[in-house]
Amino acid sequence: MKKLLIFSLLLLGSRLAMAQCIPFENFSINPATFSAEDEITISFDFTGTGMAGEAELYIWTWANKGASGFSEKNGITNANPSVDWGNSPAIAKMTPVNGAPNKFTYKLTGTTLFELTPGGLKHFQFLVKTKNGSKQTCDSKVNAFDPLVFVPSMLRLFPARVGQNDVVSLYFHQDLATTIDEQRMEPVSVTVEVFDNTNTSAGQPLTLPVKNAGTKLWKAFFVPTRSYTPGAGKKFTRFTYKFNGTVRDANNQPVNVSTAAVEVTLADMK
Repeated sequence: MKKLLIFSLLLLGSRLAMAQCIPFENFSINPATFSAEDEITISFDFTGTGMAGEAELYIWTWANKGASGFSEKNGITNANPSVDWGNSPAIAKMTPVNGAPNKFTYKLTGTTLFELTPGGLKHFQFLVKTKNGSKQTCDSKVNAFDPLVFVPSMLRLFPARVGQNDVVSLYFHQDLATTIDEQRMEPVSVTVEVFDNTNTSAGQPLTLPVKNAGTKLWKAFFVPTRSYTPGAGKKFTRFTYKFNGTVRDANNQPVNVSTAAVEVTLADMK
């Protein structure tokens, strides 16, 4: 009986040890605000934690825990949670940052990760683990999805509230174009111009290449503070952007055309 009791205590102790989590909150999400339909990047730095030194790490995710009126849902990163804790699938594997030990990133889109519509997602959480689950962090804080209020528009940007350090994605929804030139345009670039608080251009306008991001959808991106430096005593307040391309005239010759310019206020630089 004594041996059985000792064995039971040892077994319980080993299970408790496996269940212990490593406290960790050193992560960032870019962009800081996002809807369930937006792709985000989570960046981790495990330096100085119990996860340091691991060459491979995996994310484990879930949505809507404790959210009234929403169904709780595991992410596809978890595969079958009842049997796969000890064997995370490849889709859950995080990307190591080259030349930066203990740093990893993971990209996700809420609707894809949880296989729910935007209206079915309130927030999400995650933890990080080794593939076999021998090590794990504690649960992250709750990360809320912005309510999705989408108004169809030919030109739009992400995130909707742009900050100076954000990676700003610029979109041209050509299927929503209303003029003949915009409908027929072959997009090739975006022109971006940043202005400071004296209403002066911060420098020469940028010409950014565009890429096809879907059917009749074109995209480019930039980071305001990586593209321009404000003058002494000045700060940026806004920028404008327009998409450029060519159309064919009656002689099948290319003619340069552009969309109307859109003005955007930098939310954290007013």
